[in-house]
Amino acid sequence: LKHRDPLQYYLHIVIQFVGFIIALAAVVVGVELYHRLHANVPTHRGIGIFVLVLSVLQILAFFARPNKDSKIRKYWNWYHHWVGRIALFFGAVNIVLGIKIGGAGNEWKIGYGFVLAIVLITTIVLEALSTMRRSEKTVPPSAFQMNPL
Repeated sequence: LKHRDPLQYYLHIVIQFVGFIIALAAVVVGVELYHRLHANVPTHRGIGIFVLVLSVLQILAFFARPNKDSKIRKYWNWYHHWVGRIALFFGAVNIVLGIKIGGAGNEWKIGYGFVLAIVLITTIVLEALSTMRRSEKTVPPSAFQMNPL
């Protein structure tokens, strides 16, 4: 979707905003469960707080996003991409921990594994396509050119 720049941008915003709202709901549920059950799950809670902080940083970074022609835009992009990837990775790990802590059955494990596999395959394919498109754009013209007859 990168060739449809505004569409890709707005889809990214909407999808990430929905994900952030779902994550906030999960935090509220987690706090409520903690108070009701007095569950002591420091690893799950710590990773959840870490992912929440990274998510808030991503939202704040949106408001500090430099123009496309800015000299610091490449650094902002680097920050945005890597903080997002780290948040997604730890979010996925925390979901696995939550399934284990909750004592969910194999159905949950298989279901989440299936969803995670689809997301990973889609990400790999889209990254590969994006890399191929970028490399096609950066191929310099040949230094030796022949005139047509």
